Amino acid sequence: MKLNYKRSLKFVTLLISALLIATVSAQIYSYMYIQGSGNITAGGLSWTLGTTAPGTASVQGYTVTNLNLTIQKNTFRNFTDCLHIVNNDATRHIFSVETTVMGGNASKFTTFNLVVYNSTNSYGTISLKTTGNKASNLYIAGSATMLIRFEVDPLLDAISGYMYFTVKLTYE
Repeated sequence: MKLNYKRSLKFVTLLISALLIATVSAQIYSYMYIQGSGNITAGGLSWTLGTTAPGTASVQGYTVTNLNLTIQKNTFRNFTDCLHIVNNDATRHIFSVETTVMGGNASKFTTFNLVVYNSTNSYGTISLKTTGNKASNLYIAGSATMLIRFEVDPLLDAISGYMYFTVKLTYE
């Protein structure tokens, strides 16, 4: 028997092509998808400016800068809605506020206080006239906002006076 190589080669090629077509046609494809996103959020506490914050004040990260409080001679003034403490978490945080730096001439002021409060209750008051004054074990509820009020009263008939301060808020 004489083998026709040419015809056999064509047949084998045709057979391989048929097997490939059958294999590809018989595969069943199933699909799965992922639709998602990535978000960066600021957890913990943060500062925002209130309605009575001086126009020079700004929030840069976790620091309030240029909070320059100016008052008239012989005039007590409350900066009632000066700053806000915002809890960006769903859980409550316990915190403290402390005067860490004080300079200038505090004797020109009868009162220079920082008060932490919500819309109805005062939670803590510290005098900014001396370093080391502290209000501890304050708390802010989850997703809540608390306010900072500054109470400033110049010494009677003082025509000038200047003091500066740094307050540290520590929270857990």
